[in-house]
Amino acid sequence: MVLVVGHRGARNLWPENSLDGFRCTRDLGVDAVELDVHMARDGGLVVIHDPTLERTTEGSGPVADRTTAELAAIRLREGNGESVPTLDAVLDVFADAPVELHIEIKTNVLGCPYAGLEARLLEQIRRRGLGERVVLTCFVPEVLETVRRLDARQRLLASLDRRSAEMMDGLASALERFVAIDGCLVAVEKGLLAAGFDLCLQRLGSDRLGVWVVNEPDEIATWTKKPIRQITTDRPDLALRQRHVAHRTRADRFYGE
Repeated sequence: MVLVVGHRGARNLWPENSLDGFRCTRDLGVDAVELDVHMARDGGLVVIHDPTLERTTEGSGPVADRTTAELAAIRLREGNGESVPTLDAVLDVFADAPVELHIEIKTNVLGCPYAGLEARLLEQIRRRGLGERVVLTCFVPEVLETVRRLDARQRLLASLDRRSAEMMDGLASALERFVAIDGCLVAVEKGLLAAGFDLCLQRLGSDRLGVWVVNEPDEIATWTKKPIRQITTDRPDLALRQRHVAHRTRADRFYGE
């Protein structure tokens, strides 16, 4: 069964990376949720996608220039009065839900990793006893390699698109880099994965391969039939519905024989 991952909560249904969006996504019955983490000026971990505030909030400037308290006072656009949430607040939403947590480690406004973010994040995961449920994700191989050095058991996932593959001398080289990180899953942008599916499946196997971001009903139907671990989507409601239909169809065929 292909797992359904709600991207940034479910950003085509609710405000992305918002507490209300995460609650609603949880209640859909997703298998996993994806969220993005930056580090505030005082070292606090906050959940927002962009390294700057303009697109999703009423604030401006780099996330890293504000303290956690200052970010808590900046409202999300169309967020029903919500502000930029802390990672702890988001983890509270999923505390009692059997949901995999895909936490993407973001880079700063210059595209550089935040110094010490990996260690802070691992400590927060350990403190809350979430090691088995958390998958730490990133586009940057050096960040994932740092996490692996700090914790040999932490579950990891590499995100890959055309730009990041080109920076590593192509898809084949990128796959080799990530395969070398013990146990690392790889989620590939849908266009790149469609073009290089055989290679990706050969190098990773179906249990380590995922696709993102799949939103339209026809493409959801296509990818849920592929031998992959997961699909990441802004419309997990459609993906869950499609998976249910596919399961019922297979069951009807089986019992009809």
